[in-house]
Amino acid sequence: METTHFHNAYDGGCKFVQLLGEELVKKGHEVEIVTTRLRDNPDLNYAVYNGVKHVFIAPEYTGKRLIPFNMIYKLLFSYHLNNYLKKQKFDILHNSEALAYFYMHNKKRERVVFQSWALEPFYGHEASSQTGLKKLYVGWALQKPWKYCILNAEAVTADNESQIPNIVKLGVNKNKIEFIPLGIPFKNIRKLKNSFKNRRKECGFDKNDLVLLSVGQIITEKGIEEIIKGFILIKKKIKNAKLIMIGKGLLEEKMNRMIQEASLEKDFVHLKNVPEADLFDYHFSSDVFINGTHTNYPTISVQEALATGLPVVSGADLFLIKNGINGYKVGLNNPKGIAMAVIKMYKDKKVKQMGNNSIKTVESADYENVAKLAVEVYKKLLAQKK
Repeated sequence: METTHFHNAYDGGCKFVQLLGEELVKKGHEVEIVTTRLRDNPDLNYAVYNGVKHVFIAPEYTGKRLIPFNMIYKLLFSYHLNNYLKKQKFDILHNSEALAYFYMHNKKRERVVFQSWALEPFYGHEASSQTGLKKLYVGWALQKPWKYCILNAEAVTADNESQIPNIVKLGVNKNKIEFIPLGIPFKNIRKLKNSFKNRRKECGFDKNDLVLLSVGQIITEKGIEEIIKGFILIKKKIKNAKLIMIGKGLLEEKMNRMIQEASLEKDFVHLKNVPEADLFDYHFSSDVFINGTHTNYPTISVQEALATGLPVVSGADLFLIKNGINGYKVGLNNPKGIAMAVIKMYKDKKVKQMGNNSIKTVESADYENVAKLAVEVYKKLLAQKK
């Protein structure tokens, strides 16, 4: 719903929408992203960035997740989106979450592709851990509209084979499932290797330090507590280990308190809003990427880390990670496993070798290839309409 460029919303979904749109424009297609109004420029109705038209509608972007009311906020956006879309001419609506909920109730509507992501309302920790009235709220305001969109979309996307059972479990016919993977600007990332700015000095780190990096929202589902606990264990064995956390979220205060209680303030850097243009400086300035996400679901941040040549230590059982080759999979909620994996690759002097292996695993994830697959899905749906 929000964008990386206009809203400074740095999460994988925002990147996917923006970069896929830009690649589709390069291939000669017209792309329009409908998003929320800007806080600092509420009167702006539309703008063009990198060839993609952006349309801004109510409500105004808050910059916050608004838990537990974020879904009400998104349904409000869905209501305004419906009013806007009914007046427009277009061929395909590529939708995520339940943002097209009201539009999909129209008898005369265009074909819809549902981008499933990790299906967080059904399988994510934040939603599934609720009890009592909160559980009822999740079912009514979150799961119900999502499921309506999933079941009524003409196509539902999967990133990989392991995702298909979870989609089918919700009642989706296998024939509606299409493969559109999460993409990364692989070629552009590799080019940055030759011109990046080394950020170690400004972080207070030395060239001989072992720098660990994690990028993502600072929330429970991203395994923030496990990453910090793992880092504390790593420090007991690797005195020159450092940690950079990039992202913002509800657990910032708790994360910083854990670092303070362990007296590791000098070994830890937290950055909230890193511009996309500078983000990969921190990747190329680091040695190992830590992924603590609670779901076995590939994330853009992991793919970006692999593209920059970082080995990945992951709690999630990701198909991209090969144990002992380009990192380690240690199991969910396993701080000790995170620590042991980092310590092992460091002691075995395999960090650089594993990092070189990482690059090869995501070459095909470039947005040029993702856009080709997306266009094939769009054409298939339009052919069915005829």
